[in-house]
Amino acid sequence: MPDFDAGSIVPSTRDLLQVISTRRKSMALVGLVGSEAPAPAEDAARLHELNISALAFVEAGPAMQGAARATKTVPSLCLSKVGDRDGALAARFHGADGVCIDALLPLDEWDRLAKGARTMRMLPLALAESPEGAAAAAKVGARAVLVRGATAEAVIESVASLPRTLTVVAEVRSADADALRRLVGHVDAAIVPPAVHTSAQFPALVAEVDP
Repeated sequence: MPDFDAGSIVPSTRDLLQVISTRRKSMALVGLVGSEAPAPAEDAARLHELNISALAFVEAGPAMQGAARATKTVPSLCLSKVGDRDGALAARFHGADGVCIDALLPLDEWDRLAKGARTMRMLPLALAESPEGAAAAAKVGARAVLVRGATAEAVIESVASLPRTLTVVAEVRSADADALRRLVGHVDAAIVPPAVHTSAQFPALVAEVDP
């Protein structure tokens, strides 16, 4: 049984797609709030003040819920894979405005999960963790894709053939500021890990890549 009250869930009122779609003219920054953060709500409020475009969370839970309530207007993205309806409901219950669905799922299964997310007005992102996944994302009818890679170069290679009408979010493992800069022009948005967004140089990076 789900450990949340499905009856209390209300549809999303925040438009994640709008804030991360830059048509590659700039790069929106999505601040990752760690589940182990001592005060996730305060972390989210700080990122809001720094003009972050959206927030990201590794999984649905109290950290996301508290941060979503603290910022109110900043959309939240749940980075863990949604594999069933309960997973999507849990993400929305905790404040998600977007969820990730494996791009390599059979088309009918991806479409079913995506439609379930849309009924709650969440954005379903096709999750690609390989070049094959990125290619599949372009075929499932997604409006946005989250591309994960070990390096900025790996992500850039994976997204090179994607249509510019598809909104691309990059997640580079252990990205530093230089890795994020290399993504500019290749993706619409990028996940920013805490090591970067808590640094003194972060405000300058925001002004540089998302003026």
